[in-house]
Amino acid sequence: MRRKKRNSRLLPFGAGLAAGYIVTAIAAAAGALIMWIAGADSGLSWLAAVPAAALGSFICGRTAGKMRRRGGIKTGLFCGAVFCLPLIVLGLIFGTVQGGMLPVKLAVCMGFGAAGGVSGVNSPEDV
Repeated sequence: MRRKKRNSRLLPFGAGLAAGYIVTAIAAAAGALIMWIAGADSGLSWLAAVPAAALGSFICGRTAGKMRRRGGIKTGLFCGAVFCLPLIVLGLIFGTVQGGMLPVKLAVCMGFGAAGGVSGVNSPEDV
């Protein structure tokens, strides 16, 4: 009798978060480099941070959706919320988040995470 391979329920979320944070770091570094080359003011740093967080949460949801293969919207929303929590906490610690940006960051991360989750569930299984 063959033993059923038992995967952790949290593995897709952990892998998605890891992939999302790596992509976010790379995208934020690329955005910072472009802003440095252009000589932009540091007050415009949100122009690089918001797209980096959106891309990272999309990758987070997509990776988790590809691994779970069910519940794409719920998986993506959960990934987006969990992805955004450390960003909000670090922003509050360092005092770089204004009150109006907190719901915007959460909405962006959850929306892109949900889109990534649906995209991951509906992607072909050959990968």
